[in-house]
Amino acid sequence: MLFRNPLLLAGLVGVLIPIILHLIRRQAAKPYDWGAMRFLFDTVAARRRRMEWEDFLLMIARCLLIALIVLAVARPFVPPNSGIPWLFVLPLALLGVAAFGGSFVLSSIRWKWVMRVSAILMLLGAGFLIWKEKALNLERYQTSERRDVAIVIDGSTSMLLSQNGQTTFERAVKEAMDFVKDAPKGTAFSIILGGPAPELKTGTPLTHRADVLEVLENLEPVGGAFRAHDALGVATLSLAEGRGSNKDLVVFTDLQRIGWQFDSTTSWANLGDAWEGLPDGAKPRLLLRSFAPPEKLRNVSVTGIEFSRDVVGTDREVAIRISIENTGTEVVTPGLMRVTIGEEELEPKGLGQMASGESSILDYRYQFSRTGPQVIKVDLDGNDDLDGDDVAEKAIWVKKTLPVLIVEGNAGASFFQRAGGYISLALAPVSEKEETFVDPRVIDAAALTREKIDNDAVIVLADVTRLPASAAARIADFVINGGGLWVVAGPKLDPSYYNSWSGGDGKLMPLKLGEMRLPKNGVQAAPGTFDHPVLRLFKDEVGQDLGEAVIDGYRYSSNLVEGALSAARYSDGEIFLATRNYGNGRVIVTTTPLDARMGSLPARPSFVPFVHEMTNWLAGGQTVDLNVRASWSPSLSLPGGGGLKAEYRSLENRGESMNRIDPTIDFNWGSRAPEEGFPADRFEVTWTGSLVPPATGEYVFEINVDDGFQLKLDGEIVYEGEEAAQGRSSKVELVAGKPVVFSASYEEEWGGAWVTLSWERPDGVKEVIPASVFIPVSQDESRVILGDSFAKDPMGGERDVAASLGRRGKLLEIDGSAIPGEYLVGIPDVVQDLMLGEKEVPLVVEREGDESRLEFWNEDDRRLIRREVSLIELKSINEILAVLRGEGFGQEIWKILAIAALILFFLEGFLARWVSKSR
Repeated sequence: MLFRNPLLLAGLVGVLIPIILHLIRRQAAKPYDWGAMRFLFDTVAARRRRMEWEDFLLMIARCLLIALIVLAVARPFVPPNSGIPWLFVLPLALLGVAAFGGSFVLSSIRWKWVMRVSAILMLLGAGFLIWKEKALNLERYQTSERRDVAIVIDGSTSMLLSQNGQTTFERAVKEAMDFVKDAPKGTAFSIILGGPAPELKTGTPLTHRADVLEVLENLEPVGGAFRAHDALGVATLSLAEGRGSNKDLVVFTDLQRIGWQFDSTTSWANLGDAWEGLPDGAKPRLLLRSFAPPEKLRNVSVTGIEFSRDVVGTDREVAIRISIENTGTEVVTPGLMRVTIGEEELEPKGLGQMASGESSILDYRYQFSRTGPQVIKVDLDGNDDLDGDDVAEKAIWVKKTLPVLIVEGNAGASFFQRAGGYISLALAPVSEKEETFVDPRVIDAAALTREKIDNDAVIVLADVTRLPASAAARIADFVINGGGLWVVAGPKLDPSYYNSWSGGDGKLMPLKLGEMRLPKNGVQAAPGTFDHPVLRLFKDEVGQDLGEAVIDGYRYSSNLVEGALSAARYSDGEIFLATRNYGNGRVIVTTTPLDARMGSLPARPSFVPFVHEMTNWLAGGQTVDLNVRASWSPSLSLPGGGGLKAEYRSLENRGESMNRIDPTIDFNWGSRAPEEGFPADRFEVTWTGSLVPPATGEYVFEINVDDGFQLKLDGEIVYEGEEAAQGRSSKVELVAGKPVVFSASYEEEWGGAWVTLSWERPDGVKEVIPASVFIPVSQDESRVILGDSFAKDPMGGERDVAASLGRRGKLLEIDGSAIPGEYLVGIPDVVQDLMLGEKEVPLVVEREGDESRLEFWNEDDRRLIRREVSLIELKSINEILAVLRGEGFGQEIWKILAIAALILFFLEGFLARWVSKSR
C-alpha cells in the first residue's frame, strides 16, 4: 500500500488532539475529602471501571476517526502485483493508532505501557511494510534516459468483437497510438502484430514517432488465433537489437486464453531465461493492457467443412458436411448460409434458432464437373457480434483418374475363386459409355517385378503368397511416399513372410497374421464395431447389408502394432479389417479373401461401395493437401522424392559450371554431355546432401563407373576408384532414420561416360539408391531453393513464393505470416510437372474454431506467468505511462477509508450520547 499524497500523512499528528484534550480534562479534576466516601468505596470502584471502559472506547473511536480521514486524504493505492497485502498493512496501522490512543485512558500502569509498546511496534511494522512496498515499487518501475518498448497488438478473430460501434482491435490501435505520443522522451518502439504467426512490423526499435504512428495506423487484423508466446519471442528478439538500458513489452489483448501455452511451464521458463539473457541484464516487464470481454455475447461460427471421402473425382457425388456452432452466451437465429464452389453458388440453407452451446451440421451433395484444384467457400449471415468467424474455406483437388494396381495371387483359378477379380469388377465401370474415375488393372503376381508402380495410387495384393525381395522393397518405398497398400489375406498367403515384411518405417503389416480358421456356421461382419472413417458409410442401414453376409473363413490375427487400428471385427470378436499409417501412405489388411471361396460378401449390394471406399481412403496419402494450419511462412507439401545437390564443373575451363538437383546417381551419358551447352568430356561432378537409411543394418555400396569415383559418408571414405570399374564397398552399419552426411565425386576424362550408385540393403535387396532416401542438404543447411514465384494473400497483398527441397521434402513456401483465408499461389516452372501442369493453385490457411469459443485467463494462468516473468496488468494508457515514468499507480482504496470514517463518525456520536446519558 502506497500513497499519492504522502506529505498529507503528517496530519496523523491530529490523532494527539483527543489525547491532549483527555489529559487536560483529567488534570483539571480536583480531589475533595468527604467523610462518607469510605462507606461508598465499593460502589465508586465499580463505577470507575465502567467509566474507564467508556472513555477507552470513545478515545479509540476519536483517534481512529482522525486517522481514517487523514489516510483517505493521502489517497492510498495498491500497486499491481503487490507482494504485501494492504488488508494486513492498513489494519495493523489502525490497530497501532487505536492502542496508542487507548493507552492514555487506562489507569493501570502496567497495561498502559503494554499497550503503548504494542502500539509503537505495530506502527513501526506498518511503516516498515509501506517503506518496503515503496522500495520494491521503485525497483520495478525505475526509469532511465533511454528505454526500448515492444508493442504487441493482438490481431486475432476475437479482437473483432464490436462494442459501441468500435472493434476491440481498433480500440487497441488507438490506445497504442496515444501511448506512443505521450511516452517519455528517449523511448524507442518496435511493433509486432500478433496472430496465428507474429509479424514484426519494424526492424530495430524506432525513436522517430511519426514512423511508429504510421505503422500503427496501417495495421489490419489478421484473424485466427493469437499465438501470444510466439509474439513475445519475436518481441524479445526485437528488444535485443535495441540500445536502451531498460526494456518493456506492452501487450494489447482481450485475454482470450487460446495461444498463450498455459499448459506448458517449460515454454514460460524458456521465455524467462531468454529475458534474463538480454544485453546488460535488462530483463523486461510484461505490461498487459487487457480489454474487458462483453458480459453477453451473440456469436454463431462456422467451425468446419468436411468431405465424405479423401479422394474426389467427377464420377459421382461427394457429401459436404458444414459444422455450425453457437459459441456465445445468448440464443441466436442466424440468417442464410451460402455455399460457393468455384463460380457456382449452391442453394442457400437456413438454420433456425440456436441456443448457447448448440451445434448443427448442414449436408450438401455435389458432383464436380471439372478436375483440378477448387475451393468451397461458406458465408454465413450470423446476425451476431463477431463477423470474423462467419466465413470458412476448404480447398480440394478433384482428380481425373485413380489408378489402382491389383496383383492377383490366384491367377490360375476360375474367376469366382480370385479375390482380384471381384475387386476389379467392383472398381470397373458398369458400361463403357460411363466416365472412368477408378482405373484398375490386374496383373499376375509373377509379373510384379517388371511392373512400373510409380504412377499408381493404390496397390492391392489379392491373396499373394509372397513377394520377390525387389518388389517388396519397391512397394514399401511406394507406401512411404504416400501410396496405399491393401493386403487381402486369403488362404494362399504366407503369414510368416508378411509378418516379417519391413521397410523404411518398420514392419508394414498393422497386425500379426495367423492360420486360417473355418467356423462351422461361418461368421458375419459386426457393423457395431465399424470404427474408422473408411467405414463411415456402413455404420447405418448400409452396414446391415454387410453384416448379413456369411463369411466361411478368415485368418487369426493378433498383436496390433503401435498406431494401428482395428477398424472392424467379426461377430466372434476377431479382427476383420485393420489399418495403419506407414510413412506418408496407408495400409489396410482384410483377414478374409474377398471371393466366393470364403463366403457371400462379394455378392452383397454394399460390396461395390465398400471396395470404392477402401481404395479412396488408401489413395488419400497421395492427395495434395491444399489446406494448411496457420504458421509463419505457410507451406504446401509437393509430391515427389528427394535428391542430391549436384555441381558440374569443366576441367578444361574452370569458370564453366552448373548446379542442379539430381534425384539419383544413375547416368549413362555415353558420348553426350550431361546438359546442352556443357562439355561432354573432361568434367567432374560433386553430389552432396544427406542419406536417410530406410532400415537398420549393414549396407554394401556398388559402383559402376567410367572414370573415377569417390564416396564419403560422414566424412569417411567408403569407396574410391580412379578408373572405369565395377566396385563394391565394405559393409557399412547404418541406423534407420538417422541422416548421414553424403558426398560423392565423379570425374570424366575422355570417351564414354556413365555412373550408377547402387546398394545392397540389410534385407538383401539390390537397387539403385532411390531419391526417397536422399536430402539435398547437409547438417549445416536447411533447404535448397528450386525456383520462385508470387502469391496473392486473402487481403489482396502480393507475397513471394519459393519452391524448396530440404529435410521436410519439397515445399511451396509463402513468405510472411499466415493470414487465415484463401491464397492464390503461382507455381514455379521447375515444379509445375509435380502439380499436373497447373500454373497456379488455391491454398487455404485454416481458421481455428477454438478462437470463437471465448475462454479467458484465470488465476492459475497468472500465477504461471508471474513465476517466470514480471507481469503487470494495467487498465488504461495512463497506468502504462505511469510505469514508464516510474510513478506510483494502482487500485485506489481511499473511498473505502472515507466510508469507514463516515460510519465511525456516526458511531462516535451515538457512543458519546450513550455515555453522557449513562452518567
